[in-house]
Amino acid sequence: MKFTQKDEYTVDVDTVFKAFTDPDFLTARSEAIGARNISVETSEDNGTITVTVTREMPSDAPSKLKKFIPAWSKAVQTEVWKGSPGGPYMGKAKVDPEGVPVSIESRMKLSAKDGGSLMQIQTEVKSGIPFVGGALANFVGETAQKTLAAEYEYNKANIGK
Repeated sequence: MKFTQKDEYTVDVDTVFKAFTDPDFLTARSEAIGARNISVETSEDNGTITVTVTREMPSDAPSKLKKFIPAWSKAVQTEVWKGSPGGPYMGKAKVDPEGVPVSIESRMKLSAKDGGSLMQIQTEVKSGIPFVGGALANFVGETAQKTLAAEYEYNKANIGK
């Protein structure tokens, strides 16, 4: 499953990027969307910033997928960002849901737009499991879309405040 999301912000690109790499902001956002057991780590090396968010998210998987997806699913999301003040900032993300046979990868671009900023995210979710792989990838993809939408609402309400 592939999907694209475009998020617009009324604050400048550097303010948004600062929030996206701030462990306190990311922890509060994860709590606000229902995650538990949250850990956020950041590091910087030669202008590349790596953000790793580990958290458990609730899942309401359909019965045919419950053996693949537990009620609470632990995932490690690693984002690698490059850019400079004023943007654009380019990023790649990989999400590893523990024990769930899917791969989730995204490409991200955060750029200035009309006095604010624009975040573009392209995501692909894949599963190689025979027979149910497509349904599994679709469920995880739809869940990822809902999570990104909830994060965006939190971001709009809290970045730059």
